[in-house]
Amino acid sequence: MRMIRWAEKKIRKLSICDFALVKAVLILAGIIIGAYISAFIRQYVWYFVALFVILYAVLWYKLMKRK
Repeated sequence: MRMIRWAEKKIRKLSICDFALVKAVLILAGIIIGAYISAFIRQYVWYFVALFVILYAVLWYKLMKRK
């Protein structure tokens, strides 16, 4: 139960832009995972991985930031 309460407190602090960031990170994760299906994405997979890591780090920073 403590983990759920912790997550709820963190989620309440997120703005609309933060939810958009979550969506972008999840979409990029799907693109990276699906890269082995499409030859076009496979060419640029490292760009997507880099973008995913950067956006994930920003999201993690915002979630862990204490106010």
